Amino acid sequence: MKIKFLGTEIYISFLFMALICIMLATDRTGLLMPTLFAVLMHEIGHLFAMWLLDCEPKQIRLIPASVQITAPITSKYKNDIIIAIIGPLVNLLLFFVLYVNYLYFKNPLTLNFSLINLLIAVFNLMPVSGLDGGTILFSIIAKKTEYNRAVLTLKIITLVVAAAVIFLAVTLTIRGKINVSLYIIGIYLVIATVIKM
Repeated sequence: MKIKFLGTEIYISFLFMALICIMLATDRTGLLMPTLFAVLMHEIGHLFAMWLLDCEPKQIRLIPASVQITAPITSKYKNDIIIAIIGPLVNLLLFFVLYVNYLYFKNPLTLNFSLINLLIAVFNLMPVSGLDGGTILFSIIAKKTEYNRAVLTLKIITLVVAAAVIFLAVTLTIRGKINVSLYIIGIYLVIATVIKM
């Protein structure tokens, strides 16, 4: 499905919608809705920064496991850093507000919501390709060296982080504590890096 909003084309894939519906129908934890809300606020933070810096996105693609925002290419690495950091900052702000609310009202649900935002912020700040931390690191490196060297450096860092995550997952499995999320993250990072090579 494609729609236009403020000059931006928004594409929502059928698989994306089907996956969200399946997840909502099978969620027994009650944490999926606040997680989706936290992700939505994260992406709105990026979009707000883009519009503020006059880098309106051309296209937003909602596909399984990814929200892809295509913006006009600029050589302003400072803008890229600001846009990348606003998403995690929105989540950190929500974490702070919700955590203070938890401290005052002692509602465990508010604590869960706050921790979800903290987790999303920390995850997205990982200095790897495809995440906000990777964009920030790439922009910093590209300002000081040539573009191709910055790309190669980020790929190497991403593969090292992926190897560390997979190693941790295997170690936990050997100890009888299987963590499927770590395997998924590690494999995703490897695939994302290989595809971009």
